[in-house]
Amino acid sequence: MQRRLKTKEPVSGVWKGFADDGGRRIGFVIPVLLFVFLAVGLISGNVALCATAARARLQHDLFSVSFANENQGWASGRWGTILHTTDGGKAWTPQASGTDYTLASIFFVDMKNGWAVGDRGTILHTKDGGLHWEKQKSPVSLFLMGVCFVNAQQGWAVGERTNILHTTDGGKTWIVQFKSDDYILKSVSFANDRTGWAAGEYGLIYYTENGGTTWTKQAGGVSFSEETGDLVAGNILFRIVAVNPRTAWAVGIDGHVTMTTDGGASWRQVEKGVPKVHLFSIARSDSDIFVVGGDAFLLTSTDGGATFKNAKAEPAVTYGYIYGITPVGKNGFVAVGKGGWIYRSDDKGTTWHLAERR
Repeated sequence: MQRRLKTKEPVSGVWKGFADDGGRRIGFVIPVLLFVFLAVGLISGNVALCATAARARLQHDLFSVSFANENQGWASGRWGTILHTTDGGKAWTPQASGTDYTLASIFFVDMKNGWAVGDRGTILHTKDGGLHWEKQKSPVSLFLMGVCFVNAQQGWAVGERTNILHTTDGGKTWIVQFKSDDYILKSVSFANDRTGWAAGEYGLIYYTENGGTTWTKQAGGVSFSEETGDLVAGNILFRIVAVNPRTAWAVGIDGHVTMTTDGGASWRQVEKGVPKVHLFSIARSDSDIFVVGGDAFLLTSTDGGATFKNAKAEPAVTYGYIYGITPVGKNGFVAVGKGGWIYRSDDKGTTWHLAERR
């Protein structure tokens, strides 16, 4: 069954009346005092709310992170949040996205050109490194969960109802390249301009070797057991990463890590060192270091993904999650997640520290 996240609703406050210690009403003093208290409270309250809102803008959950080089990076998340770094992820500042919709995925192909996608079919594009973000016309109003570009012109976005969108002109026009059942695709990744994978609910993995002209299902789906009548479905996959035209990795719920080395003809589960927790992201560096993030965990593999071990994070990733990871430079990684967390590692994912937010 599809899992939905719920957020707590704020609790409203209640004003109570005042009376003196003998129960007698005071006809003049109390109204004057109340007026003064209310006036001061409103002024100080507005100031506090503004300050809180400014801080909260940097505290929203972050879902995705992308670097154009070893210094320039961007992260996106709830309420249209986009953050930018110019020093490899040590310090981050907000950029004005022009939307309050959640931005689930962000991707940059160079220091200037980037895209972010999210709720209500939102597609944003910048051509100046995020100084200005402009909305592009989407052919769907559905939640878009993942975006990937191979150059400044050719890209893909995936989302609800198994929609795969495609552009060949940098997003000036987007078309629905593929759609199937009413499931959610959460991630898309391409090894080059022809070979790519998309993954999502119920372990679904789709593959193309012709730039998306055709998409073929390689794994996952939903069926019913002939013996028991129970629903049989694959594990939800949250992220897929294409390493090369023959190799790809995907991660999902219950510690599910799967990989292929034959272009998806077969998929093999990786279990050694992987805990049974929800895994939301995976990234690989050019030096073949893998990092996996999830529910209260950061895992690292230094042997090409054969085995994984817990990474050390300060503060510990205990009461939250890591949702997006990207390699930075030769040995670095940046991970983002709950409450605006941004962790950095400069030693192949072995140790992690919180970055500064301004």
